Amino acid sequence: MFSVFTFPSLGELIICSEDGSTPNLIWPLDAFSAFISRLACTLTMLSLSSVTVFDLDLIADLNLLPSLINFSIDGLLNPEGGSPITSRFLSSLTLHDSGSPLLPKLRFLSIKLHGASFDDVAFVRMVSSRWLPDPACAAVIGMDCLRSVVLHFEERGVDENTYTPLYDLDRKGMQVVITGNGANGIKT
Repeated sequence: MFSVFTFPSLGELIICSEDGSTPNLIWPLDAFSAFISRLACTLTMLSLSSVTVFDLDLIADLNLLPSLINFSIDGLLNPEGGSPITSRFLSSLTLHDSGSPLLPKLRFLSIKLHGASFDDVAFVRMVSSRWLPDPACAAVIGMDCLRSVVLHFEERGVDENTYTPLYDLDRKGMQVVITGNGANGIKT
């Protein structure tokens, strides 16, 4: 599909598997990259659901979308098992002293995980690094402030202590929703 179409006014893109219940759509790295390079518009929203993709391929393609404001992930799988939402992926979204992170305009992030393995600390670090409530400071850095983050665990609960820094950001103005399906699942 990506090798055939060009959409001159595309602003939002939703990609999901055919039936939506199983991750059977294999990420077409080269075709997607070529598709993005042909776009004559600014893609501001991307939603991926039930897609199988390596973390490095996801990072490579997101590098082509610096104007993305809203990014939604639901049930992505790594072809080798597990999730592509790895420590490396989260680090690529984290603001480091060495340079600008992936998706500098990102304001809204939603992640729904179907596995139990996840680097909670790297996620908290990433979200915290993108809290830039001072517009002047954000402009100097060349980034937008992350305003909303939703994280849902389908197969595990939430460690409330690990996410305390994000609950603090919620009180300061960022919308933070962390939920899980477990004995200790909470909603903030």
